[in-house]
Amino acid sequence: MFPAWRMELRGARRAMREGRWDEAAAMLTADSLREFLPAKRLSQKVAAHLLARAAQRLGGAGESSAGWRDLRQAAQLAPVDAQIEQLRRSEAQRRMNRVYELLLAGSPGDGLAELDRMERRNLGGDDRRQLQLVARRLAEADAATREGSFVTAADVVDKAAGMLPGAAPAALGKRLRQVAANFRAQSKQCDQLSADMHAAVSQEDWQGVLKLATELLEMSPRHAAAKRARRKAWQAVGMEVTQAYIPSRLAPVRDAGANRLSVKLSPSTRPGAKGSHVDTAVSTRDRGPRFIAWIDGVGGYLVCLGDEIVLGQPSSTGEADVPILADLSRRHAVIRRDGESYVLAPIHSVSLNGAEITGPTVLRPDDVIRLGDSAEFRFRRPHALSSTAVLERQSGHKIEPAVDGIVLMGESCILGPQSHCHVHCRPWDHDLVLFRRGRELSFRAAGPFEMDGRTFAADAPVVWGARVEGEDFGLCFEELA
Repeated sequence: MFPAWRMELRGARRAMREGRWDEAAAMLTADSLREFLPAKRLSQKVAAHLLARAAQRLGGAGESSAGWRDLRQAAQLAPVDAQIEQLRRSEAQRRMNRVYELLLAGSPGDGLAELDRMERRNLGGDDRRQLQLVARRLAEADAATREGSFVTAADVVDKAAGMLPGAAPAALGKRLRQVAANFRAQSKQCDQLSADMHAAVSQEDWQGVLKLATELLEMSPRHAAAKRARRKAWQAVGMEVTQAYIPSRLAPVRDAGANRLSVKLSPSTRPGAKGSHVDTAVSTRDRGPRFIAWIDGVGGYLVCLGDEIVLGQPSSTGEADVPILADLSRRHAVIRRDGESYVLAPIHSVSLNGAEITGPTVLRPDDVIRLGDSAEFRFRRPHALSSTAVLERQSGHKIEPAVDGIVLMGESCILGPQSHCHVHCRPWDHDLVLFRRGRELSFRAAGPFEMDGRTFAADAPVVWGARVEGEDFGLCFEELA
C-alpha cells in the first residue's frame, strides 16, 4: 500500500498536468510533502512555471496582484531568490519608464500614483524616492497654476527639473524647462487679463468683466479675484435672482438704459413653446453620455455627464436625458452647466420655488423645480468644492429606467457615508470618487478592490458592466444608449 505522502504527491502531479498550478503549489507546500526528494523536484518545476507566469502577468498584462502572488508561491516552493530579484528589477524599470512617460505627458498625478504603488512593493529604490519628490513638486505646480500663481509654478518646476534622477531621460528635463518657460509667459498674460478685469470693474463694464473673468478662469479655474469679479458682475445684472441668464455662446449686447446685459433672441417656429429661444437652442444639441451606478444596499443612480440635460417624458426618439413618467412634453425643460453655475431653461410650464419662470434662471442650492403640474425635484450641491449637482425627487413620479436619484456630474462625483457626498452610501466606511481623466471616466477607492476578479491598489478606469468589490462596498456601472 502506498504511503500517504505518495498519494498526496500523485494528486499534486495530476493538478500540474491539468494546469491547476495554484492547487499544485498549495499541495506541495504542505509540511507532509516538503521533506521528500520527489516532492522537492516537482516543486522546482511548479516554481519555474509560476516564475514564468509572474513575468507575463507583471509585464503589463494588467494582472500585477496575481503576478506578485505567483512570486510568493514560487519562493515557498524552491530556492529562486535570484530569479525573483531579477524579475523585481525588471518590473521596477518597466514601471519607472511608465512614470517617465506620464510626466512627459503632463500627468504628474498619475505618475505619483504609480510611484506610490511601487513604494508599496518596495520597488525602485533611491531613484523611485527621488522621482516621487519630483512628481509631488509637479503636482504642486499644477495646483498653483489653477490659482493663477504661474511664477510660483515656474519656480517649482525648475526645482523639480534639477531633482531628476540620473537615469531620467534627457527629454524629461528639457520638457520641464520648457514648461517652466511657458508658465512664466502665461504669468504675463494672466497679469494683463487681471489688470484689464479690475479696470472693467471700476468702470462698471459688466460685459467686459464677465468676458475677462471667464478667460482668467479658463487659464486658472480657482483664480480667486476672477471668481469675485464674476460674482459681482452677476449681482450687477441680477443673475443671482430670477433674471434672464445669457448663455456664453450667444452674443450679448449693451442695454444702456438699464445698465445690464441683454441678448437678441430669434423667434421660435415651434408653437406653444414657453421659452422660444431655449427650444431653438436644444434642437441641434449633442446628447451627453449617461450611465447608471448600481450600488449594493443603496440603489441605482442615473449619472448624466453632459453639460446640457433635457428633462421630459420618455419617448421612442430618446430626446430626454432624464425621462420622467409624468404628464410632460418630450422636451419640457433644460438644465445647463456653465462653469460653476447651473441654469434652468423652461420650454414648457416650469415653476421654481412656487413661482413660474419664463426665461433661463440660475439655480441655487435647495431650489425646488416643478415641471408641469406636479413633477417636483430639489436641486442640491452637496459638496462645496465640486460643481457636481444632484436632483432629488420630491414627488412620486418615477424615472425611466427606474433609479433612486439623478446626478449631474461635473469633474468628479463622491459616493460615501458623509452628508456632503453626492450619493449617500450609509453602510460604507470610506468614500469612492468617480472622476474624469481626459475623455475617460475613472474611479478611486480608499484601499484595494477587485474588478471582475482582478485586484487594483487604489484607482482604475470605469469598465461598463464590470463588478467592483471592496471591503465594504460593491457596485457596477451600466452605460446607457
